[in-house]
Amino acid sequence: MEPNTTLGARPRTESGSTRPGLATKFRDFIQTTLADFPHRLRMTDWNGDTWEVGRGEPHWSGRDLDVTLHAPAPAKDLMALDGARFLDRFLEGTVDLEGNLYLISGLRSHAKLELKLRHVIARFVANRAFQNPLRSRVSVKSHYDIPQEALNVYLDRAYMSYSCGMFERTEPIDVEVLRRVGRGEADDFDSLEKAQWRKFKDAIDYIAPTGSDTVLDVGCGYGGQLMVALERHDFGKIVGWTHSANQVQEGTRMLAGFDPERWELHEGDYREDKRVYDHITSTGMISHVGPRGLVPYVREVRKRIKTGGRYLHHALMSRYQKYPIDRNVGIAFNKKYVWPGFHWFPVGEHVRALEMNGFQVDRMTNLSFHYAKTTAAWYERMMEHREVMVEAMGEATVRAWQIFLAGITGSYLSRDVHVYRLYCVAT
Repeated sequence: MEPNTTLGARPRTESGSTRPGLATKFRDFIQTTLADFPHRLRMTDWNGDTWEVGRGEPHWSGRDLDVTLHAPAPAKDLMALDGARFLDRFLEGTVDLEGNLYLISGLRSHAKLELKLRHVIARFVANRAFQNPLRSRVSVKSHYDIPQEALNVYLDRAYMSYSCGMFERTEPIDVEVLRRVGRGEADDFDSLEKAQWRKFKDAIDYIAPTGSDTVLDVGCGYGGQLMVALERHDFGKIVGWTHSANQVQEGTRMLAGFDPERWELHEGDYREDKRVYDHITSTGMISHVGPRGLVPYVREVRKRIKTGGRYLHHALMSRYQKYPIDRNVGIAFNKKYVWPGFHWFPVGEHVRALEMNGFQVDRMTNLSFHYAKTTAAWYERMMEHREVMVEAMGEATVRAWQIFLAGITGSYLSRDVHVYRLYCVAT
């Protein structure tokens, strides 16, 4: 592409004083660092000059990534391999990222953008706190009690589920299909709504409650698991707990058509509930227990389930690595701007915690590619109604959500992040 092609870049200054020095060095750095990057990236610098880099292989989203730098500072960040500061610049508006943001996680690993040591130490110390009930409440509400208008835009319309769906097929990832709104079980296409129904069906069919059985759903969200359980099985009662006021309000409305004697939906910490249940489900809640919370969480669950009861343990997980996950730029960014208090453990740590504290793992299923389709659907729906998101949350927060959803989609597809379902029995 010829120089001076504009992609929304600011006009070139008359002096052009940065052109012979930093701009040339930056262009050389990008072209060297990303010469063999599989997909196409278009870079526009603060002088208005645009060039392309990468091999240009087709991407499933059908888009390239356009990066526009409005000042020299972001270039210096990239040349220093300071990915965290570069993403800060995007939130500030010094950088614009448009098109294929799914490439962000691949660019991070390809260019080896990691946190600086001072940032690693600061984040490690800040994130070590144990997730007691108060801290859990603050962490959960800061992520899930954003304006309901924003959540309505991108979550599925049937269950408002904020966790991984189970699709009929993980490939292909068709952007138009992901945007298409379905109704759930009866959909004749592989919709996000049907994927969420299938996820809840899978859990309750494994639990298979009968007679007077009681079921606890830990971190129940809007109550989708309760809805599908009540529709599919005849049993005593299912009880859900969430810290989110949004979810209790909307979930109560969604469950209003069911016999009120068969369900409860509570705002608060499940640890407040001292009852012992026949079975327990938990879909994604484990991400909120903090870096020291896995074993205490499993022990709390075991206190609340009868011996022989079935437990569905659904969790986001990190791949095994030598270093703390907080060293990862994406993890640090999401903890800072999107999802405070979350933490992931490798699958081996989950199995060890479960089997050393009163559970036997019957089987495991990896849903990473299913979550890639789920987060891609959220991202596409959000971007289709971006103006609603901006009005509800502000430009900077929406940009943070873009990085979060698009970046984590790429991480699922590259197997940097996993989602497993562990089907367990209390022993």
